[in-house]
Amino acid sequence: MMFNHKIQNMSNSSPYLKSYETQLFRKGSTVYTKGEKINFIYIILNGEIESFLEKNKTLNSNLILKKGSSLGLMDFILNRNYSKTMLAKKTSVLALVKKKYFLDFLKPFKYEAILLKTLAIDIDNQNKNLWS
Repeated sequence: MMFNHKIQNMSNSSPYLKSYETQLFRKGSTVYTKGEKINFIYIILNGEIESFLEKNKTLNSNLILKKGSSLGLMDFILNRNYSKTMLAKKTSVLALVKKKYFLDFLKPFKYEAILLKTLAIDIDNQNKNLWS
């Protein structure tokens, strides 16, 4: 079960990436599944999220992510659908950053974004299935 909460008192004067929405994910609920189109990048504010890899149509636990971890960032940078399934190991609160907002945030940093993508490709190739 998920609950949405819109954060009020929005200010556009900060140079930092912002999220104006949070979601509560109850223990055992799905954040997203492998193959889903990316709509959000998630940041864990509280709780734990478990990452699962699919092998032979079976989900296998891969990694447990905690407060401050991002979900879907590597997939976003590499312009692909979510590559893992994420489930709430404990009741968790996540900040949601819309994909479009993140793209707009990166626009002024064209060359840095290209460098970031190049580094992400190298890291992903060296450490398959490690990233969330």
